[in-house]
Amino acid sequence: MNKRLKKQIIYGTIIFLFFAVFTFLIYLKLKGPTVASCFDGKKNQDEEGIDCGGSCPPCELKTLQPLKIYPTQFLVYENSMDIIGLIENPNSNLALKKLKYYFEIYDIDNVLRATTTIRETNLEPEIKKYLLEIKQPKPEFIISGIKLKILEPLAKDWLKKEKTKFSVSYYNEKLVQEDDKWKIKLTLFNQSYLTQNLEVIGLVYNKNNTLVGVGKTFVSLASQEVKEIYISLPSLLTQPAGFEIYFQQ
Repeated sequence: MNKRLKKQIIYGTIIFLFFAVFTFLIYLKLKGPTVASCFDGKKNQDEEGIDCGGSCPPCELKTLQPLKIYPTQFLVYENSMDIIGLIENPNSNLALKKLKYYFEIYDIDNVLRATTTIRETNLEPEIKKYLLEIKQPKPEFIISGIKLKILEPLAKDWLKKEKTKFSVSYYNEKLVQEDDKWKIKLTLFNQSYLTQNLEVIGLVYNKNNTLVGVGKTFVSLASQEVKEIYISLPSLLTQPAGFEIYFQQ
């Protein structure tokens, strides 16, 4: 092979590679990214707005209202204690599919002495939810207060969702005492045509309307099912006089 032919082959190869790379770059630009980018400042892929909606976090996060945390209550019995936290999602079109939380327990000198296990729950739009720690070991120190602590949710933990209504009602509710143990007895009716999985919570008060006990149970109700249930209560230190019932998912 002479020098002239070698040069022609080399120059031809270089030109071919140049046009191949150029063509490939044009193809990539026209094709666009294979994975949606939520940080490129453009409305592309399946996004509903710029870098939001579709495969990206909901656009409603731009007007997100912070979660409301209410003061934590606690009840100390002879050998155990219950912790009653309450949180609210004020957003009308955003739900949290994953929310992590725990409680901090302080002694009489306001020193943090203990924490509970980190737990996970969900939170529907425009709803208050009780976060309960039932039958916790009674601490050896005097408790001055307990605080509910929320681990900041990630953007991906939020879900665009409208508020849903519970279609379960109750009746024949009453406090009963069996073998020196108090229970709340009630009958549930699932009015919908879908199975309902619920956490049923009972808050018990004395004659001064002071919270003296709390209990919960989990119930699954088939379509149009009627079911009688009991909510077991701790060993109350005072006589109960009334109660409230809450449903939550």
